[in-house]
Amino acid sequence: MKKWLEPMGRKRTIDREELMKAVEAVARRDGISGLSIDAVAKEAGVSKSSVVYDCETKAGLLAAFTRHQLAQHREKFDAARARFEGQPNSCLKALIEEFRTAPTEEDIAMALLLSVGMGANAECRDIMRAEMRRDADNIRTEAAEPYKMLRTLLTLHGLAFLEFYDLHRFDQITRNEILDDLMAIAESDKGAPPSSD
Repeated sequence: MKKWLEPMGRKRTIDREELMKAVEAVARRDGISGLSIDAVAKEAGVSKSSVVYDCETKAGLLAAFTRHQLAQHREKFDAARARFEGQPNSCLKALIEEFRTAPTEEDIAMALLLSVGMGANAECRDIMRAEMRRDADNIRTEAAEPYKMLRTLLTLHGLAFLEFYDLHRFDQITRNEILDDLMAIAESDKGAPPSSD
């Protein structure tokens, strides 16, 4: 139907993927401080009211962007976890495997962008906290020795922190040796006993 024949008051729908690309483009170009409803609307080629309807505020844009990035990460993680289905400690093993590939320049730029978003927005921090808590809870629940597996997770997060924030980069041989050691710890744990429910 022609645009001018559409019913009055009908909202133009925004493709969420395109909107998130616009948020990323503006944030990369102008920084988080330069992120605004106006700038994102212009970048996405939609009206300001459409972006307001979808995300309401700049804080809403940052939160939506954080959720979007985590959803993409979770999709990759779920595929990795499926390879360990039926094994003890599948969550921890999948996380270890996810770090076999060193972060790219793009990955590092995205991590830095998200960290700035967390610094600027409490909701973004809450979203990330919930994600970290979910992994920790899964690992604790799956393990026969939960604290040993959580210490392994902390080591993994330490490696990730150094690399994703571009503080130190491990060569692939060293990374694999570290990850092999962590995987051996994960595999040494027999997993939680079956539930009696």
